[in-house]
Amino acid sequence: MGSSHEDSDPTRPGLTLGVVAGLAALTGFAMQTWLSGRPRVLAILVGTLLLTSAALLASARRAWRPGPEAMGWKLLSLSLFIAVLIQATRIPTFLGYPLPTLIVEATIVLPALGSCIQIGALLVWHLAPRTRFDRIRHGLDGLLFALAVFFILWGLVLGPVFLSDRFPLGDRLLWLATFLIYDLLLGLAVYLGLPEPSRFRGPLGWLAGAFLLASMYNFNWLLGALSGKPLFEFPGGPPLIFIIPLAYLGAALSPRPVGSTTPTGGQTRIVHVLPYLPVLGGMVLGMWLLVAGSSGSGNSLVLVWLALSLVVVLLARQYLALRDYSVLSRHLESRVAERTAALERAQAMLLRTERMNALASLGAGLAHDMNNLLSAIQSRAELVILDLDEGRLPNREDMVRVQGATQHVASLSNRLMALGRQNSEIPQVMDLNDELKAIQPLLQMLLPRNQTLWVEHVAGPVPFMGTRGMLEQILVNLVSNARDAMPSGGTITLRARSPYFDEPAMGPLLEVQDTGGGIPESLLDQVFQPFFTTKASGTGTGLGLVSVKSLLENAGGSIAFTTQVGLGTTFQVRLPRLPEGP
Repeated sequence: MGSSHEDSDPTRPGLTLGVVAGLAALTGFAMQTWLSGRPRVLAILVGTLLLTSAALLASARRAWRPGPEAMGWKLLSLSLFIAVLIQATRIPTFLGYPLPTLIVEATIVLPALGSCIQIGALLVWHLAPRTRFDRIRHGLDGLLFALAVFFILWGLVLGPVFLSDRFPLGDRLLWLATFLIYDLLLGLAVYLGLPEPSRFRGPLGWLAGAFLLASMYNFNWLLGALSGKPLFEFPGGPPLIFIIPLAYLGAALSPRPVGSTTPTGGQTRIVHVLPYLPVLGGMVLGMWLLVAGSSGSGNSLVLVWLALSLVVVLLARQYLALRDYSVLSRHLESRVAERTAALERAQAMLLRTERMNALASLGAGLAHDMNNLLSAIQSRAELVILDLDEGRLPNREDMVRVQGATQHVASLSNRLMALGRQNSEIPQVMDLNDELKAIQPLLQMLLPRNQTLWVEHVAGPVPFMGTRGMLEQILVNLVSNARDAMPSGGTITLRARSPYFDEPAMGPLLEVQDTGGGIPESLLDQVFQPFFTTKASGTGTGLGLVSVKSLLENAGGSIAFTTQVGLGTTFQVRLPRLPEGP
């Protein structure tokens, strides 16, 4: 519910409540310390009447303001008016002025009527959960709370009182109805507050406290009646009898609307445990009664039925909890599958992006080399045409050079197209020495004239499992990074190395070493992070090393590096090893 103009100054009601609470506490302490006997009882009656009247006035003040909460406050004001009447009739009775029998009998029934009106006030505020499933779930929580509280009350006092003949049946039924109504109010407050736990920080929390205090007071009063104490001895003492109307006053003076919702953070978890707290108390009481064995057969039968009811509600609530967990688990699994698919698509996009970056890097060098080759082809073709115009046969050497240049151009374009091809290649057994020899001209095109590319081979074959496109993409990215790390020139060394004898489960090692400035220690942890780059804006994507690492890990390889500032960096690429034989 939206807040109304009654919350325009939220500090004033809180300040008023603090002042009233302080005065009430001081008054109760003073009466407990300095008064005794009849003056003390009279002071308690008058003080309670004044606090209840203050709660009535504050509630009526909110009731006559327009808004969706007005009807609920009117009903609460009516219940407090009934409480004021009851308190007012106790004073002349205590002072020895008898009241008409009709009024006395009415004061016996009026408390239950006032409590029923409070139930109506809670329902009129329309705080119930919106969905049917939430209504069932939180309804079971409220019912569990109410049943557990009633189990404790019955086991401690209601059972012995109701099943004995010491009191008239009408009084016993009235006491039972009073406890049931307050128990229903407590369960209803839990039901309405659990959907939005922050409501307990407003009027609903104050009212729930008032219902709990009233139940405790009636419990103490009934214990006093069992022990033979007079009616006006107030077994709960001044603090409890003052706190009950003070809680109603707190609800009326609360600066929050009844249905306000605010973030509660960690308090939500504590509130959701609330329905199970009286269940724990009921378990302790049940074990104590079993050990003590003091309950009569009738009382034990009622306790058994109450315990069975608690078990049924608990089972139903746990079934819904398991259902919630199952739905959440399926939702989580679907979200994980969606995220996994999205990551796979992002990874494929990343690899395609780096493939296109490699193509762009190679394109510049390829255009230069192809332009030179085409110029050579054109010049040789012009010589052949001149020979034909002069009636001479074309020089065979010129035609062989034209043919060689054409084949070289075709080879370069085919390698470039193979690198850009998106179709996945089937991994096969390849020799690292042969592949490095074949790719060396392609890599040379990436480098300026002040940089040199060296390839160090080892004797014999260096087999690994992979594809040519994978190796080309790895080398193009690493050589491009090494080139950019040496703007003033330097040497890039490609080094192939077979696994040592103590590395039987590993593939061959390919090292890419440069003589650049190295990587600062502060940046070592960020080298393989996506979008991290030390290049100028617009000259790098920060995806090259990420794509190389992803490509190797998917194929069964790995990548690491060593660096020294001022001396250069060496990337160690562990290529996928050959599959084990049958």
